[in-house]
Formats: sequence, C-alpha cells, structure tokens
Amino acid sequence: MTVALVVGLILAWATVAFIGWLLYLTVRQQGRVLIAHEEIRTRLANAEAAVQRLADRPVPVPVPAIAPQPAAAAPPPTLVLGTPAPDFRLPDLKGRFRTLADYHGMPSVLVFFNPDCGFCTQLAPKLGELSESAPQLVVMSRGDKQVNKQLARTHHWKGDVLLEPNWDVASSYRTNATPTGYLIDAEGRIASTLAVGVDGVMTLTRMLNGGGNGKTHEPAADLTAEGLSQKQDAAVEKAKAAGLSITDSKLQRDGLPAGTEAPNFTLPDLAGRKRTLADFRGKRTLLVFSDPDCGPCQTLAPSLAQLHEAHQGNNLVVLMVSKGDLEANRQKAREHGFNFPVVLQRNWEVSKDYAMFATPVGYLIDERGVIARDVAVGGDAILRLVSAG
Repeated sequence: MTVALVVGLILAWATVAFIGWLLYLTVRQQGRVLIAHEEIRTRLANAEAAVQRLADRPVPVPVPAIAPQPAAAAPPPTLVLGTPAPDFRLPDLKGRFRTLADYHGMPSVLVFFNPDCGFCTQLAPKLGELSESAPQLVVMSRGDKQVNKQLARTHHWKGDVLLEPNWDVASSYRTNATPTGYLIDAEGRIASTLAVGVDGVMTLTRMLNGGGNGKTHEPAADLTAEGLSQKQDAAVEKAKAAGLSITDSKLQRDGLPAGTEAPNFTLPDLAGRKRTLADFRGKRTLLVFSDPDCGPCQTLAPSLAQLHEAHQGNNLVVLMVSKGDLEANRQKAREHGFNFPVVLQRNWEVSKDYAMFATPVGYLIDERGVIARDVAVGGDAILRLVSAG
C-alpha cells in the first residue's frame, strides 16, 4: 500500500469522524431545544389549565367596606305626669336666687324663653295679657339681663323672670327649644306634657284661667271662700278635660279655723328689717294678705290705713303680708299713707301656712297668738273682723 493511499484513508476517516462528531453535536443541541420546548409547552398547558379552573369558579365580587352606622338616637325620655318637677336654683332679674319650692302653693306655668327667638317675640306681649287668676308665671330666659328686664317691663309680665345662661335646667326638663313650657301643680309636680310654640304655651296659661276671658282682676263677688273653692274645682275639671293630669292637692285651701294657733313667720319689711308675727304678741293683730297688682286689694288699702289710725289707742295693729316687687309695695304704701308694717313674702310661702291662696284675705289674731275668727275673704269681710271683734 502506497503512502498516498494510507494518507488518503486517514484523511477520509478523519473526515467521517469529524462529520459524525458534528452530527452528534447537532443532535444533542436539538434534543436540548426539544426538551426546552416541551417544558415550555407543559408549563403553558398547566397555566392554561389553571386559568380555565379560575374561569370555571364563581368569581367573588369585591364588596366595599361599610362603616357601621350609629344607632338612631333615642328620643329623650319625657317627664312623667305626677312626678316631682326637677328642682332649680336661678337668679331673677334682681339677682335673688329662686328655687322650685318658692312656687309651691299655686299652679305655675314654667316657660322656656329666649329673647333672640322670633316665636318668643310673638309670645312676649301675650304673657303680659294674662289675668290675675292665671297660674303664676315663671319665665326661664336666656340672654342679657337688661334685655329681659326691658321685655318684662314693656309687656307687663306678672311673674318672675329667671336667668339661665347654660340651659342646664331646660335639659333637665327635656327641652332645648323655645318657647316651650310645662304646667306645674301646687305641690311642684309635672301637671302637663311639654307644650311647644306660642299656642301651646298659651294653652297652658288658660287651663286654670277661667277659659282665658281676659279679666284683669277677680270681681269682688268671686272673693268668697265658697266662690274660690268653686272656681278652683271648675278649673281643675277643665284642665282634666283638656288632658292635663291634675292630681288632687293635699294642701289645705279653705283657711284656718278660729281657735288655731297662728303660724309664726319671719319676713323683711319695706325697709329690709326682719319682722316676726311673735313681735306682735300681746296685741290684737289684723293680718291681711295682699298684692299690689290685685284690684280688690287696692280698693281695700285706704280703709286699712284709716282703720289703723282709728284703733291705735285700743291695742289693735294692722300687719300686711304682701307679694310682688319691693318698689311697687313701697309706692303703694306711700300712696295710701300706710303707717303699719308691710312685710314681703316671695311667693305664697306664708299664705300656704294659712291655707288660703288668694288676696285680699285676713285673719284676726288675739293677744295670745290664736286666730280669733275664721278667715275673711274680700275687703268687706276683712273690715268686719274688727267691727265684730
């Protein structure tokens, strides 16, 4: 074999080997590509399957979170008819403090008022038109003292104005509106539901006012024990018929009988000095309950002045227990020339002890401090106490 042939064979074998190695590398690389392709295809299939599973499953709809709603505020509890009215302690227009107890003995209309309230402005003159036989008026007002004083003076209010800057008392009476009001009975109990507005408040004032006939003063014919009792009974029946819960009062209202020891008291006179009934022990005393805004009291006044002058030398004194404003009582004393003592009760606290809520009424008290005759109602009956005594 020639050298050329051997070299040719070697070259041919090397060529075949090189081609085979190239083919191996190509097949190997292709296998890797196929494996990668298959892996990718498997992953895609798995992903498609997962997506299909999600598509077949109900998709939850996102619900926005809702903040919990506060429970509806319950209406404030109402005051129960017949229960004690909430107490208070407030200054009047003169700076004197008043409490609910000051108004015991007579029904009261408690009015919540605000000078800046338009409806209160409409109510203001109507409050001044109330007759003497209306329940006693207590105005719980906000605002400036001078503004309230001017309203009371302009419209001739016959009642107390108490200043309440913070509405604490109004809240205790379950109201935050004006004008509103309650009827309070003679023993300080809630006698009506809450009245709202001008008409509601005025309805309260008419419940015990003889139907709102506009009388300024009680005629003398009504000033008898029997007449007052009948009037009270009729007023109570009218109030009950109108839906007000008027409970029978336990207070005695027909006067103290003869032979009863006269209840002692201590009150300031027109000069501010303290006077007691006991100061007059050892003398006969004509005790007269009066009010400067009472028509029959005005009629009686000059006769009392004359009686006092006529009996100064025979051991008889006149002692007047009056209601109302200090200056109004001083003016009345000057006008009629009173030379006898006049003492002031704030409301009816002494009248309550003497079991008669009216003016003018009188008692004759003997030297021992005992009531000598039954109560006298009206001017003529009072003067007869002395002439018959």
